[in-house]
Amino acid sequence: MHLPPIRQLQYLVALYDHLHFGKAARHLNVTQSTLSTGIRELEKFLGVQLVERTNKSVTFSDLGRRIADRSRYILMQTEDLIDEARAYNNPLSTPVRVGGIHTIAPFVLGGYAVELRAAMPSIQLYLRESTTAELVEELLENKLDLALIALPYDAGSLETRVLFRERLYLAHHKRTELIEPGQTDFDELPDESLLLLDDGHCLRDHALAGCRLKNHKKVHTFGANSLQMLVQMVNSDIGVTILPQMAIDSGILNGTEISHHPLPGPQFHRDIGFAWRRGHSRLPLLEEMMTSLAAPK
Repeated sequence: MHLPPIRQLQYLVALYDHLHFGKAARHLNVTQSTLSTGIRELEKFLGVQLVERTNKSVTFSDLGRRIADRSRYILMQTEDLIDEARAYNNPLSTPVRVGGIHTIAPFVLGGYAVELRAAMPSIQLYLRESTTAELVEELLENKLDLALIALPYDAGSLETRVLFRERLYLAHHKRTELIEPGQTDFDELPDESLLLLDDGHCLRDHALAGCRLKNHKKVHTFGANSLQMLVQMVNSDIGVTILPQMAIDSGILNGTEISHHPLPGPQFHRDIGFAWRRGHSRLPLLEEMMTSLAAPK
């Protein structure tokens, strides 16, 4: 059976992602004419129209969207084929891409990279920081090899492994009047005095699950994008927050007027672990990399 060129599938996926011929062409470093011609040739080969073109917009038909999704999967499998062939003699011949969520990456990935390079001097590491949802999407699209995330998380078809459990702490200003010493009933807080990260951050979900609030008016309407921002707000006595142990161990509270106390009960914790794509061509290498972070230092 005659098959369409892989390059044409790349053109289709790029156009589906960007919905703009010029942007898709620049992403693939080809001319707009080349990309447009390649997609027309693919449509001719398949005998169907995949893309509806106007002067101002690009719209994919229902079939076009399905073909683009299947093309993405084919490209991902092709990349795996290449990686597996290269890894046969040298598993470190291609870069390893590792991601971490915002509440883990700043405190773990730097030291982890140093340890990996000491153990595997020829390893090429690419590190990135993002939300869990974005990291999971990049794993599924073969743009990432490993992701360090907080569990549990519905990662779909991905494989996950818990490495260790981490305690959560209550943090408040030393002279605050918002909360009594030793208080853990967060429903007793004044309204809008519990400071948490924005939606999309797993630590927010873990904190809310632990607090078991009956009244969500206790949560401040302003959501921070980083733990550092939360610490600044608590240091100004705007509210109280919940911090993970690794952030405290890193010295995030140094130079502040903040006290912290471990929160009682099994609900105030999060599990730290890795996620990766099932059937990864370099799984033995990933296994070795995961083992090196099997316990907190």
